[in-house]
Amino acid sequence: MESYDVIIIGAGLSGLAAGIRLSQYGKRVRIVERQHYAGGMNSYYRRGDRCYDVGLHAMTNLSNPADHAAPLNTLLRQLKVRRDDLKLCPQQCSSVKFPDATLCFDNDFETLRSSVREISPQSADGFDRLCQAIRDDDAFNPSLGYLSARKVLASYIDDARLCDMLLCPVMFYGSSWLDDMDFHQFCIVFRSIFFEGLSRPADGMEPFINVFTRRLQENGGELSLVKSVQSIHMENGWVKSVTLEDGEEIAVKNVVSCAGYPETMALLSSPMDKLPARGELAYTETLFELNRPAAELGMTDSIAFVNSSDCFSYRPPTENSVDMRSCVLCIPSNFTGVHETDGVSVVRMSHLASYDYWKRLDKNDYRDEKERVMDCQQVFLEQAFAGFNAHVTRREMFTPLTLERYTGRVGGSIYGSTEKRKDGRTAIPNLYICGTDQGYLGIVGSLLSGVVIANRYLLR
Repeated sequence: MESYDVIIIGAGLSGLAAGIRLSQYGKRVRIVERQHYAGGMNSYYRRGDRCYDVGLHAMTNLSNPADHAAPLNTLLRQLKVRRDDLKLCPQQCSSVKFPDATLCFDNDFETLRSSVREISPQSADGFDRLCQAIRDDDAFNPSLGYLSARKVLASYIDDARLCDMLLCPVMFYGSSWLDDMDFHQFCIVFRSIFFEGLSRPADGMEPFINVFTRRLQENGGELSLVKSVQSIHMENGWVKSVTLEDGEEIAVKNVVSCAGYPETMALLSSPMDKLPARGELAYTETLFELNRPAAELGMTDSIAFVNSSDCFSYRPPTENSVDMRSCVLCIPSNFTGVHETDGVSVVRMSHLASYDYWKRLDKNDYRDEKERVMDCQQVFLEQAFAGFNAHVTRREMFTPLTLERYTGRVGGSIYGSTEKRKDGRTAIPNLYICGTDQGYLGIVGSLLSGVVIANRYLLR
């Protein structure tokens, strides 16, 4: 039986970062990934000779290269990865669009601040105080309990619509709670989007991920693709080995999992009496390929968060497969320097979705519902951007079931359980959780999570 210092379940970005950090210090590390490609929920797939990103709209935490304390710069030093190798391209401009008001933002925070003053002058001072509170919050302190973000925002800003406009992008990019989120999580995501800024890799996720997989392998770390963990075996309250679905058994001193907290605990050979709650938030995502640049059709935002009323609802729809009242539009070609091939432009459109609705459809109804939703999306896009439909050459939709099938996340919940393990520990002394269910979100957050777990527990 092979023996390792650490087995890492999942080659998501937190798992890759943990593997790189541990292998730098001579630990024998093996990452086991169920899919053909690394990257987890920010991976890619191929159709013919083209490569398409999965999940990623924008990478947060861009920050200034000269700011040595910024999260991105800190983790790159820890992983010994050159920033230039990531080829990050900044957003041009983005927006939060409600019926009679639009918040504009880019990678200069003053743009958002000026936009707040324009649409809600009476809230300007309160917004500034809120921003200072966000800067001051000890958001990564694992001992902090849940605090309602809605209540905190309302204590600073006496404009319910503006509060919802600020919550909309932060929730879409990082909340696993219905209609609210933990204020400390809100601070993490707000900082990453608005204080530090958005970007995308110039050539998509494949070369970006390859930077980290090469670093892992240069250190002597192992990456096993198309390998699934079937069970985690316990002895006297400690993990002693893991068994893969092909029957291979591996002795191990420690296990780090980025597969999700409830998903990981379900693998235990001695199952828990009650598994942690699965996340309830799921999405659909549709990719529309156009035969001309999206900007020529008036789609000039890099990211647009769109909501059809003055109130923002953030929960799964109860009577439909998707909630058409709100969406996120991402146009990769509107990030300065992103490369599009063969004159093709891609528009990515995401909606809140009902996992339960999609789950109960049979094969034919499932296919028909995807077509119906994509038709509705095109009606919306044609109304907003005249001529859009005439330039669509291909469309493809992913549902919560797609995410569950390819990532193993129960319910297709991309932000995981509300039962976050902020310190990364479980009830089992040598089993650790990293990534989304540790409470670290986005690409930079995931990478930092892996580094934190390695540094805090496994390199002492």
